[in-house]
Amino acid sequence: MDFVKDLVRQLVTAAAIIGVAGYVAKKAIEQWLAQRLAAHKSDLDHASETALENLRYELRVAEAQRSRLLARQASIIAGVFARVERLHQALVQLAMPREHQGGKAMALRDIAAKRFEEFETYYYDRAIWLDVGTNTQLNELATLMRKLLNEMHFNLGPDGEVIDRTKWVETMTRFQQVPDARGALDRQFRTLLGVVTPTTLPAVRE
Repeated sequence: MDFVKDLVRQLVTAAAIIGVAGYVAKKAIEQWLAQRLAAHKSDLDHASETALENLRYELRVAEAQRSRLLARQASIIAGVFARVERLHQALVQLAMPREHQGGKAMALRDIAAKRFEEFETYYYDRAIWLDVGTNTQLNELATLMRKLLNEMHFNLGPDGEVIDRTKWVETMTRFQQVPDARGALDRQFRTLLGVVTPTTLPAVRE
């Protein structure tokens, strides 16, 4: 009987020790898991904050680049507009026969040609800074004004007299296309700067 009692006591003691050991092990594992979870959460918070800060930085850089680009584009289009205006005025003056009095026709033609060269040189050297839509409008406008200039140039004789009056009048009527093209370009410019809602821009009539 004593043997049985001793065995029972030993088993109870062993069970108690195992229970305590299991409880301690469970608590140790729970504590380890809690520490790991906290460390993982801290790592995630740090990574998230780092990513957010990087995104803020990238947005600031992008905004600064966009501001510089818009400023550059605005400066270029303003320069283009100024040269288009001078070219248009030179063409209008050349197109009016009354301005030819006193043998001025050839001089007016040369001035218009010079204004066109100034426009082309300025624009094409800077076209890369502008968006495709603006370039398309400017290219169409340049093509139109070149045609008008060529029509008047080849319709002037060596003495500066108009060769074909009917054709000259037809050329003059086509000048109404220039304000249309300039208006389309102006809307494209304002759209570029976010001043107005983009609209479908009419193409320059040939």
